[in-house]
Amino acid sequence: MLAVDRLKKIEELLNENGSVMISNLSELLCVSEETIRRDFEKLEKENKLKRVRGGAYLPETSDNEVPIQIREKIFLEEKQLIGKKCIELIKEGDCIMLDSSTTALYIAKNLNISKKKVTVITNSLKITSELENSKSIKVICLGGTLRKSTSSFVGYMTTDALKNLSADKAFVSCSSINSEFGVTDNHELGARVRKIMLMNSRKKCLVVDYTKFDSPSVNKICNLNDLDMIITDRKIPKNYKDILINNDVELVIVGVDRKEK
Repeated sequence: MLAVDRLKKIEELLNENGSVMISNLSELLCVSEETIRRDFEKLEKENKLKRVRGGAYLPETSDNEVPIQIREKIFLEEKQLIGKKCIELIKEGDCIMLDSSTTALYIAKNLNISKKKVTVITNSLKITSELENSKSIKVICLGGTLRKSTSSFVGYMTTDALKNLSADKAFVSCSSINSEFGVTDNHELGARVRKIMLMNSRKKCLVVDYTKFDSPSVNKICNLNDLDMIITDRKIPKNYKDILINNDVELVIVGVDRKEK
């Protein structure tokens, strides 16, 4: 297949599906993954897609979130490690809040395996589906406007419902963390849901992989000192560690046989 035909095919698949994975295109088009990466680079320069690790997606003018279909396939080992660690923090009888992040989905997957008797409050369709057949977990699914890129509910109906609920612990993620601006998100309505989840929980836990540090997004969720704990997969930059220590925010690094505070 000629390069021009290959690029056209990638565009067609993007328009059909909204996102594509490098590995799938490599197999479908019988070329190396490096060739697909070069194709992505050309198409991104023409503003026809946005590249992310492992794939690319067709950005919508109203929503810059990486589609959940891609996010579910990247940093899998890291998310699994974070998910397992969070289960250790959840006690029998707890009520917890989980946002619509793929990291929270891995918490739900591990929670399902654990058989702990808990209540889960979530705005995520994926998490609701994961837990729907559990005999030990009560699920409260928040309604609202369906945000398709994250398979989640957002909007005033979601936040109004959240304002009347409380939990022992909240586990939420974010688009980015910045030492000056705090915890931020690239979607206004998603940020509001996460903010209220944290506000209405006794213990506030941020679950993020190492790539989220040092690149602020537009919509603020909270300050770093509003958190009780950050659970991540690698050592974070020293300036963040110092800020967390000064604000008594516990830092848990999974994959490392120690806990830092």
